[in-house]
Amino acid sequence: MTNPADHSSWIHGSVDCTPEMVGYDPSRMARLEEIFEGLVRGGKAQCAAYCLSRHGKVFADRSFGPRHHDDTSPMLPSTWRQIASVTKVLTSIGVLKLVEEGRLLMEFPVSKVLSEFDTPALGKITLQHLLTHTSGIVPDPGSDGEANPDHEGIWNMMSTPDWLATVVAMKPTTAPGEAWRYSSVGFAILGEVISRVVDEPYAIWMAREVLAPAGLRQTFWDIAGKPIEGFAFVSDKNRRFIEDRPSLLHHPRVAMGGAFSTCRDLARLGQLLVAGGTLDGERVIGRRTVEAMTRIHVDVAAPHWGDKFTDWKYGLGLEPARHPLVEPGSVWGHEGSGRSAMWFDRESGLAMSWILPTTLDWDPDFGWTPRAVVLSGLM
Repeated sequence: MTNPADHSSWIHGSVDCTPEMVGYDPSRMARLEEIFEGLVRGGKAQCAAYCLSRHGKVFADRSFGPRHHDDTSPMLPSTWRQIASVTKVLTSIGVLKLVEEGRLLMEFPVSKVLSEFDTPALGKITLQHLLTHTSGIVPDPGSDGEANPDHEGIWNMMSTPDWLATVVAMKPTTAPGEAWRYSSVGFAILGEVISRVVDEPYAIWMAREVLAPAGLRQTFWDIAGKPIEGFAFVSDKNRRFIEDRPSLLHHPRVAMGGAFSTCRDLARLGQLLVAGGTLDGERVIGRRTVEAMTRIHVDVAAPHWGDKFTDWKYGLGLEPARHPLVEPGSVWGHEGSGRSAMWFDRESGLAMSWILPTTLDWDPDFGWTPRAVVLSGLM
């Protein structure tokens, strides 16, 4: 491993092979690192980490810069960071695992599990609507491009004991299936669905039934016993959030964005989906389920944080990459605020992830730009 005290160079974690051994052009990694270094040196990101694998073999696991805003501790490949909305991929796998087991049905209304949804306004919402952000449930603040979005209001609401009753009382923005509106609250509802069906807290069941068989050993919701030094944080507020954070095992936000992870684990999640739901002999979900996740279920006009797309596409808990050089529906993944990303290409066997701790909102250089560079390395 490279000397971790040297912030001017990349720290290299362990790998399974060289890029050339799996048909990847290492010059594209140099370009990726140039972009990430520019973000760090330009003050847009505090530090950077990324992991790349192909055909189940990791060929890059690297980090750069300081992991804390107030000291010189280096970002390591093993540093934990909240992955925000990439958590939704895990939640989707949990829901679909219960569908495979016959404990849930995609076509049935959510009210079959959550009696609170047995109302004229919400009674037709299904699991598929929630997984594809087409339920009409309150969208994320700012996702429609509105001025002065109330971020604090909705997230504070999610911290109250009667959050579900408050959501049920809100008027849907559209009829189910009518439009795509990104809704983290919809995934909090999916977490509640999981919890009620399995009769235990979402995070406990997910850790046992999804994380453990997937081999995601550095992914978790409960931070008890984890040293603060092992986390990347970008402000005093961010540090306090981790230090003072109570157990979130019963909090609705865990299912929509509460997981912590590393780049290596995120790349392994991509590997799991590349491999069709079974990795290293451990089955998490079936191949047909992964095929369903990576099939376009939504193709509609949609607002997207100020942009207006005429043909926004979506799978089951996964987003297809919008890239002029790839076929729609061939590369899939998810991004998370703060910032993190996981993408994979089932045809080429490539999985990629990166973590770019920042206080800034979305920027193409946090997501679309590095994805394009990584995809260009396939030989």
